[in-house]
Amino acid sequence: MLQYLLMPLRWLWRLLTISQTLVFGLLGLIILSGLLMAPFSEDTPDIPDRGALVLDLQGVLVEEKTAVDPLELLQSGERPMETHLRSVIKAIELGAEDDRIGWLVLDLDEFGGGLMPHLERVADAIRGFKDSGKPVIAASRAYNQSSLLLAAEADEILMNAEYSALPEGFAAYRTYFKRLLNDFDVNVNLFKVGKYKSAAEPYFREDMSPEDKEARLGYLSAWWSAYTSRIEEARELEPGSLDQALANMKAVLEESEGNLGQVALNMGLVDQLVTEEEMRDHLINLIGSEEDETTYTGVSYQPYLAQQMNFEESDADAKVAVITATGGIVDGFAGPGQIGSLSLVERIHQAVDDDSVKAIVLRVNSGGGSKTASEIIRQSLLAVQADDIPVVASFGGVAASGGYWISASADKIFAANTTITGSIGIFGVIPTFEKTLDRYGITTDGVSTTPLAGAASIERGISPAFAELIQANIEAGYTQFIEMVAESRSMSVEAVDNIAQGRVWTGAAAKEIGLVDEIGELQAAIEAAAELADLADFDVWHVEPERTTQEQIIEALTASFSAHLPPRPATLLGRIESAMQAELEWIDNLNDPLHAYAICTDCPELR
Repeated sequence: MLQYLLMPLRWLWRLLTISQTLVFGLLGLIILSGLLMAPFSEDTPDIPDRGALVLDLQGVLVEEKTAVDPLELLQSGERPMETHLRSVIKAIELGAEDDRIGWLVLDLDEFGGGLMPHLERVADAIRGFKDSGKPVIAASRAYNQSSLLLAAEADEILMNAEYSALPEGFAAYRTYFKRLLNDFDVNVNLFKVGKYKSAAEPYFREDMSPEDKEARLGYLSAWWSAYTSRIEEARELEPGSLDQALANMKAVLEESEGNLGQVALNMGLVDQLVTEEEMRDHLINLIGSEEDETTYTGVSYQPYLAQQMNFEESDADAKVAVITATGGIVDGFAGPGQIGSLSLVERIHQAVDDDSVKAIVLRVNSGGGSKTASEIIRQSLLAVQADDIPVVASFGGVAASGGYWISASADKIFAANTTITGSIGIFGVIPTFEKTLDRYGITTDGVSTTPLAGAASIERGISPAFAELIQANIEAGYTQFIEMVAESRSMSVEAVDNIAQGRVWTGAAAKEIGLVDEIGELQAAIEAAAELADLADFDVWHVEPERTTQEQIIEALTASFSAHLPPRPATLLGRIESAMQAELEWIDNLNDPLHAYAICTDCPELR
């Protein structure tokens, strides 16, 4: 009887499935047609003579945009707001050399920020644009800490009088779950080597350990020093004036009668407080207006860059391949935004299979992950070097733990002063729920042929024999790590051990202790790679993951879909949820077959 009752539901489900397939198939064909016809389209941005290049940044700066699962997008309605770092810098550089571009306008209302080294790269590019003799105008309603660093490079900073532009400093806080886990009788089994390896502290402590505080405060202080120095230099403020103002905020507020916009003006962080209409009129008077006379003459950096890149040509016979490795390191395959060991090895092979590639630059922005995956990637790079192709590592915001592991054997390592690196250490963590299940009357029982068979179970816990095995593997992994670094960096094992122990370092400090060769950005690393390969004339090839037509369709479809979704407002509960998710996010990368991880949880988020 039940099967007859369910039959209409089954037929309805089949009908819905067929309809869904037809709809997505039709959309796919439309998008595919668009992709195929795009090269022949004449729809290019109109760039009038002496118009403005508009840097309308959205979301956070990233080395590589995160892959989006279309099903997750349909469920959540949210796509990560991200700005491709290299695209921004390239657009600014091209605009500086383009006679049609007379201005650079910084529209930063939707800019979410980024890691200090990334912000510094964009700030340097803006400074280079200004040095070309073309004015830079920052025109936004408000400025957060990150956008203020970019705006400081402008000749003039406009801000709505009702908003603020007040830097707050850097902070690092974690969420601790010890009491919650105790309440549920969850047993968290930790195996580690390294005094500063604090990955699992939230599951064993209720507060931050002195070692964790020391590590985090070290790089945060370096970041703040670099930040304030840049702002004060760019705005021609007295050295130390930002710290002084923040330390005496009560007096600063009284002087400004509590108006935060006036605070920014009095501190010299902005030049004018204006209304929306006054800002628009000011830009029109400076730059000129479009035909409708309601907006100033300008072109957004993204369509401008797309147009310019279509005309770039080169006749060089040799290439330096740049391979970006960003995100957590996991075993196997992974999409953009993560470093899958096999995915990255495929990209390395893609590069060296091209006979014109004479050198490789590995651009790293990663706090690590699977120890096994990290070693597989390093071995692949060693094979490249064995074929007399030099490999140079270039560190972005973070290149620590596994991120340092994959880079250590490079012929040369470059980092920014504010890069976070080091964190040479190994740990393993396995949560088990035998006490939780027992509380509710759930037990397990069975037989095995050896002490190791079935010894690791989230339902039964971990046997002493298995715990000994994991701890021995963790200790062996740490020994392998420091010995590999010692050999690669021409240091003694004892010297590496002294600066390891899971401790993080800034790029500047890492150079002093021998973990980094040079302070410099990606371009410096590219030039060094070319020099090692004896190249006088060469192209730079950014090796992107090879994507199928199906993947391109999905990407275009999700981008189109998400563009029409209204942003979800950030509620208090939403922010709490995000904070907890950020603390637990690294657990998603725990897929090492031997439960050994080189992850820097002391490092800042890659976003």
